[in-house]
Parts: sequence; C-alpha cells; structure tokens
Amino acid sequence: MAVFVCLSCSKERQEKDILNLLPVDNEISGWTREGEPEIAENPTQLFELIDGEGQVYVDHGFVKSVFQNYTGDISGTTVRLRLRIFDMGGSTSAKNVYDALTTGSETPWTDDNAGLEARIDESPLFAYKLDFWDSKFYVSIVIENKSDAALAVAKLFALNVSEAIREGLSLKRITS
Repeated sequence: MAVFVCLSCSKERQEKDILNLLPVDNEISGWTREGEPEIAENPTQLFELIDGEGQVYVDHGFVKSVFQNYTGDISGTTVRLRLRIFDMGGSTSAKNVYDALTTGSETPWTDDNAGLEARIDESPLFAYKLDFWDSKFYVSIVIENKSDAALAVAKLFALNVSEAIREGLSLKRITS
C-alpha cells in the first residue's frame, strides 16, 4: 500500500479555521459583511455574545464559534442575515446540538439540502430560520425577511457554508 500526500493541497485548506467557513463579500451576489466577525473560543466569551443561550453549546462540547451579519437587498429593501457557525469538536456533539435546539415547528429541508441534516423554521413572524449540522459544525442562519427570495438567499448561504466545510474535509491522502 503506497501513501501519497497531496502536495498541491495548501496547509490552510487542510487545517481550515472556522473563519474560513464564512462567505466573503459578494460570494452570494449583493450580500456583504456587516462589521467584523464575532468570535468565541471559550464558554466565557460565548456567554458574553449570547448569554444563557450558550449553555446548550457548552453542554455538548463547544470548541469555538464565529458570528457574522450580512446585509443585502431584496425587492428594494435592505435585509439582514445572521450567520452563526459553531465548532462542536465532533459530529456527535454537532448532531446533539441540532437535536437539542429543535422547536418542533421546523420543516426538514431534504431536497439538495446543506449539511447532513437541515431544517427550516417558518414560525418567526418576520424571519426565516434555517439550521443544519455537518461534520463537527452546527450552523444557524436567520434572515430577517419573510419572502421566497429571502428563503432562497438563506439556502444559498447554507449551501456555501456546507461546501466550505466539505472542502476542509477533502482527502489529504490518497491510498492505493
């Protein structure tokens, strides 16, 4: 059995940091970052960002998170999208957080969905919430507009983040 190391793969790609999972400005056409990302690398920092909401993540092995808001235009209205990515340290922890945060009102997203499991919550009055888990990551997206166009944008963000996660997991060694 020969083992070959991928020489063309960059170290950054092999050791993808959670920050590299964030879509860059205009990766989703017309959507740009609003301010700097907020990062938490320990429970204290997480609680400073989201107070008691952070407990479920800490209980399931929280490692690191990044939050980023984006703004874009939908039908002449400026809309905000909030993206939160949590590194939970392992797939079991990511899945457990996903399961723990269900409200029961979500609809599974099963047609070309992001991640290993995804769902859409239509219950917020003026927003859609979409969340998924993939590998060791739990991802939450809230778009503050309740239109089909807004849901399509939220799905694009989810698919882009999911793709970035999977690129980071790409094979680093080829065996034959």
